[in-house]
Amino acid sequence: MSASARPLWIDWGRHMRTHSMVRQLGAELVEVRPAGGRLVRYARSLTQTVRALHHRRPEIVIATNPSIVLGYALLLLRPFYGFKLVSDAHYVGVQTIGKQPAMQWLLDRHNCAVDLVIVTNEGHAKYLEDMGARAFICPDPLPALDVPARLPASQEKSVLLICSFDDDEPFLTAFDAFKDLHAHGYRLWVSGNYKRAGIDVAQFPWVRFLGFLSEEDYRQTLASCDVVMDLTTLENCLVCGAYEAIAMGKPLILSDTRALRAYFGSASVLTANTPDAIAASVRETFERLGPLGTQVRDWATLSRADMNERIRQLHRRFDKLARPDPAGHGQAA
Repeated sequence: MSASARPLWIDWGRHMRTHSMVRQLGAELVEVRPAGGRLVRYARSLTQTVRALHHRRPEIVIATNPSIVLGYALLLLRPFYGFKLVSDAHYVGVQTIGKQPAMQWLLDRHNCAVDLVIVTNEGHAKYLEDMGARAFICPDPLPALDVPARLPASQEKSVLLICSFDDDEPFLTAFDAFKDLHAHGYRLWVSGNYKRAGIDVAQFPWVRFLGFLSEEDYRQTLASCDVVMDLTTLENCLVCGAYEAIAMGKPLILSDTRALRAYFGSASVLTANTPDAIAASVRETFERLGPLGTQVRDWATLSRADMNERIRQLHRRFDKLARPDPAGHGQAA
């Protein structure tokens, strides 16, 4: 594969999905994360992006969305450099959270203008295709996580709630579920910056708040807990924590949404987002630790085989984009 044919992936941030996809695709990653205030960061990010395009002259550019600013910048640069533009759309790269009509309009216009949008699930693919955009479904590849030595065993039954304290995460409901569970030997660990949500830790003495963790500390915590839980109220959202838990071989509790049930259902215990349902799912998970561990390993094996096929299909799509046939069918959906 020539340098120009090798996809160039640009990310104005750092995302586990980006690194996993780049590894699978054999793409070249340019990760742009300059310091400074917002305007300074945008100026520096644009400069580094233009420099990467100028030096590499890629045929295919893949951009992580978010950032929508990156997406529109590349749309403006596309005619000058002649590349085909692919957007790798996270949830908020397709649909806003809450009512944001102006932002949704920008997302829709962007996604119809790019040459291809990679999404994680059928719901988002249908949403895009219904308005004329070209979509390709590719969930996250399982990340390559180095498993550190397990921490000394505890008498407590530990559940790690992976949390960003965003509006779609029912973390307070999970805290309530563990108020009674704690008395029976269950302990809830919570990752993420709880201060952004104004959490007063004194109100939840039965919860162990870990705060924002470095990547190394996060992986060690993930390896050391008994069970992983990742909750959302959003449909069409395949939560990142599920992939990470499965990569570590951890039993998994997820919200019972259509998308999560369809994709992770055979490798997880699904729960409604209520205190009683979450508490019941925790008890069920610990009663089934052995069988669930086997299900997670089986799911991971099937997922890796499925991912290999999706990546082959994606490469074929890239070839059609970069080298359209004489009849002009190179961008067929």
